[in-house]
Amino acid sequence: FFLRTIVRASLPTSTMPTLQGHTRTAFLCFFISHIPITFFIDGQAFFPRHYYPQVLRDVGDWYAITFKDKLMTHPPQPWFSSLVSLEVLFQLPFFLVAVYALLQKQSKNCEENYKHSLIRGDGLFRSLCIIYGSSAATSLVPNLASLLTDHDTTVGEKGVLLGFYLPYLIFPLWLVVIAVCEENVFGAKEAGKKD
Repeated sequence: FFLRTIVRASLPTSTMPTLQGHTRTAFLCFFISHIPITFFIDGQAFFPRHYYPQVLRDVGDWYAITFKDKLMTHPPQPWFSSLVSLEVLFQLPFFLVAVYALLQKQSKNCEENYKHSLIRGDGLFRSLCIIYGSSAATSLVPNLASLLTDHDTTVGEKGVLLGFYLPYLIFPLWLVVIAVCEENVFGAKEAGKKD
């Protein structure tokens, strides 16, 4: 309640965010694109690399070498591998739920679909948004600190790496703001709200 009051006070009343319109589309694209990246690229820092086809290992190596991303070099540092384990084991299932919930928003039977508490904007899905967003944003802090303090990369190379990493900080924080500001992340008129 306290955090919601602070965040709401800093935003104009007419622009309270919800997962509708362009915002919904942006999050849908974010989560859909994050699923293969998490499993096929980031997952190489968690699962044994020999589980992956050579082409995916080559893509990961190409990225790490081309953009001088030391976090993605092999073998990964244990602290980074532990953060990726959280991404794979906890965040990846949320991505699937989020895509499902955001796609249900488009269905003709929206009222019927949103009676299920897992994807209702005022139910468990809202809580999962807060948990995911907080966890993901927190785990990005050491990643960004590592990238920014790397003495082997230039300012320009750090800028490029920030361009890759910042969306994974911005979208989770944005989702937390939405979930904290609104009782229903899909907006007040969403089905599933009791009159």
